[in-house]
Amino acid sequence: MDKVINAAIIGYGYMGRFHQRKLAGTKGVILTGVFDTDPNRSDEATVEGLTVYETAEDLFNDPAIDLVLICTPNDSHAAYAIAALAKGKHVMCEKPVTMNAKELEDVICAAVASGRKFTTHQNRRWDRDFLAVKKVAESRNIGSPTTIESKVFGQRGVCFGWRALPEHGGGMLMDWGVHLIDQALLMLEGHRVISVRARLMSILTPAVDDYFELSLRFDNQMEYHITVGTFALQPQPRWFMHGDRGTLKIDTFDPHTASMKRIKQDVRGFDSVFEKEHLGPSRTMAPLKPEFIEELVMPITEDLSHEYHRNLVAAINGQEELHVRWDQMLHVMHIIDLAKESSKKNTVLLTQNLYKDGGYEKLFGGLYGIRRSKPASKRAV
Repeated sequence: MDKVINAAIIGYGYMGRFHQRKLAGTKGVILTGVFDTDPNRSDEATVEGLTVYETAEDLFNDPAIDLVLICTPNDSHAAYAIAALAKGKHVMCEKPVTMNAKELEDVICAAVASGRKFTTHQNRRWDRDFLAVKKVAESRNIGSPTTIESKVFGQRGVCFGWRALPEHGGGMLMDWGVHLIDQALLMLEGHRVISVRARLMSILTPAVDDYFELSLRFDNQMEYHITVGTFALQPQPRWFMHGDRGTLKIDTFDPHTASMKRIKQDVRGFDSVFEKEHLGPSRTMAPLKPEFIEELVMPITEDLSHEYHRNLVAAINGQEELHVRWDQMLHVMHIIDLAKESSKKNTVLLTQNLYKDGGYEKLFGGLYGIRRSKPASKRAV
């Protein structure tokens, strides 16, 4: 029988509570302790019967703790992760895993040295809308995809709490962007990103980006556009996919809001136009006759919202490999770094350096032997 994993959370705020609920529904793991710098949150943890640690070091020194979940502001992730790994703990970091790729390399070095599991929380890999779009892309039901648009918008125009502060790694690129880039890399798994172009803007939040656009071009000439904003009072579709035989649109995170259409046969010439006497703006842009269009049924995927935490426990017990691997985490952070640079320089950046020496996995493999230098993050634990 597998040993029950004792877990502790650093940062008992919104995401700390989220992981508490997820762990409660996951077999083989028990949340036993919490560390938070806010006395009110510590009091809440005490009321719930959890051990409250005076310092993070006290938590790391507790031999009963097997797994540490880091749910603090982004700029403290690397230092906490390195300290926990050095004490022999398995570590799950909230996203973004670190502030940049350099910090992540330092944490990976610590994970290699410790021999412990280390991963980040990319739970939106199991969003049902994403999984449905991925199935359509793979099935070629609307032909070969040429462009995918992934958009997330809010109406309130705010970045909550520390997410509005640049010193803590705030902004939408480091918040939603990390998830949506991970989805893009999985959607086109096996293909390389050849260029990155980004525009980061501060519309209503002065210090950080509350709006960004990111365009990734892949080596199969697929364009993947990601747009995120906190202030939009008119809706845009969550997903829009152009194929060479059809089109997919999903309005919200619910795949039941999808519409997917394709042409039934080759459509050529003026005879396919609907109502020749009412062509609209031009013959080129005129609508097709209804008999040329086929309405398709969107694939609906099962609820896998507990898969991330289930896999984390299985991996710690040596039964599975982690779903969210180090090379994938590093890939995302390199794209984040390039997006920031692209926006600052207002230019397209090529990515050949990410894939030098025979591919990204080979480049990542070099991390197993890289220097044991002083970690980039000097934030005190």
